[in-house]
Amino acid sequence: MLKKYSITNFVLLVIIAILGILLSVCPFNVPTSTDRYNGFVGAIQQGIDLGGGVSAIYEAELNGTSSNTNIAEIIDNSLNKIEDGLNHNADFYELFVSRQGDNKIRIEVSNTQDTDYTFRYLEDGKQIFITLDQASETLTNPEVYIESNEIQTAYVGYDYNNSVYTVVLEFTRDGQNSLSSLLNDADETGKTSAYIYIDEVNSDNLLSTITIDDAVNDDTLTFTSSDSTNYSSSSSTATLELVYSIIGGSLGVDLTLLETSYISPVLGENTLLYAGIASIVIIVLTLVMLCVRYGHLGLLGSLSIIFYLILFVFFMQAIPFIVLKLSALFGCLFAFVLAVISNIIIFEKIREEYALGRKIHLSFKGGIKKSLWPILDSHIIIVLATAMLWIFAPSALKGFAITLMLGTLLSAFASLVITRYLLNIYLPINSTKAKKLHLYRDKNVKEIKEDDKASQTQSEQETLVTETTTGGNNNE
Repeated sequence: MLKKYSITNFVLLVIIAILGILLSVCPFNVPTSTDRYNGFVGAIQQGIDLGGGVSAIYEAELNGTSSNTNIAEIIDNSLNKIEDGLNHNADFYELFVSRQGDNKIRIEVSNTQDTDYTFRYLEDGKQIFITLDQASETLTNPEVYIESNEIQTAYVGYDYNNSVYTVVLEFTRDGQNSLSSLLNDADETGKTSAYIYIDEVNSDNLLSTITIDDAVNDDTLTFTSSDSTNYSSSSSTATLELVYSIIGGSLGVDLTLLETSYISPVLGENTLLYAGIASIVIIVLTLVMLCVRYGHLGLLGSLSIIFYLILFVFFMQAIPFIVLKLSALFGCLFAFVLAVISNIIIFEKIREEYALGRKIHLSFKGGIKKSLWPILDSHIIIVLATAMLWIFAPSALKGFAITLMLGTLLSAFASLVITRYLLNIYLPINSTKAKKLHLYRDKNVKEIKEDDKASQTQSEQETLVTETTTGGNNNE
């Protein structure tokens, strides 16, 4: 009965493993839908060095909105604003913003979605002015509390109650102080509304009228554009265009897009193809070597490693901040080696137990028990080391650290949980034929039965007590 149950379990596990492999590597069109499933591997985010990307170069000129005339210093202060804005509004896997020369800005992104749109509207900078009084024919110059250079970033939001897109503004430290001044003056004067103008402060350029209590939340301000403007709040495209224009206007310089170009992968266009082929060859050879050396134990270890790999690629594509770069590939390789070594430790401990005369089921039990702490110790040390590396290392090594950390955690789970489970359900199928497991012992070694083992343990304890007592008498 137990044997049939174990065989059934193995059949189900093999079917699950095959489905997992197919879901990991095989893309297909989703039935009754226009969507396409790319597989776990195809959904992993790729860095510029492996998947290529797009770069844009802007020329910057002073626009007179900043009292600082050092354009290189102004550009350095603008880099964070550009990076924050692009990270908030675009789904770029990897992003680099840097100054090139004295008056140029270079942006590199790792995927090509919406880059033309993003780059085009980022250079269309618009100045924003926020007042407490509405400009009119009688009031042509209301007091401006917040200007564009006090905006840190802007991004698109959504108002679910009114079903419209919104613009959310985050402010610099000076901008937060200016916002506090606006709120204090509004309280003192009893004013409940504020006015946002674009380009110039006049009645023709009113972008939005906001209710202060509803629009201001902590250090952010949220608004929808007026229907009289070209930026419709019912359109995500128009709202995103406005957001990029606000970001461009907050930089203190006017940007002119000089060129955009495609960035090739560091190792060539077929880098991922070659890496995939090499990975498959390494995995297959490793599993074959396990089976050759350990027999049925190797088959069990191979099944455990297959589940480990499926979980690994699943979490690689599921965790949003993991980007597959060259450094991350090395982290994946080390993690795979660690998973294989963990299984080898278990199998070698089982071999040692059997060589001492234990039966197969006792060898399994003893091998699992004796391999627990060596595996845990090594995995804990690696997790701590990769955590420190991820926190303190430069960005080039963070990919290595996070993939190795993920692989280490999954390796511990695969070896201590999955492999152990497979060994337990294998015993009803074979608990007597050691050759199938490639377990051997010397002919002179007598097989230890459970009763013999208990007697031996008790005898060893009695001998230890006798030696201790004798030693104490001799000392006297």
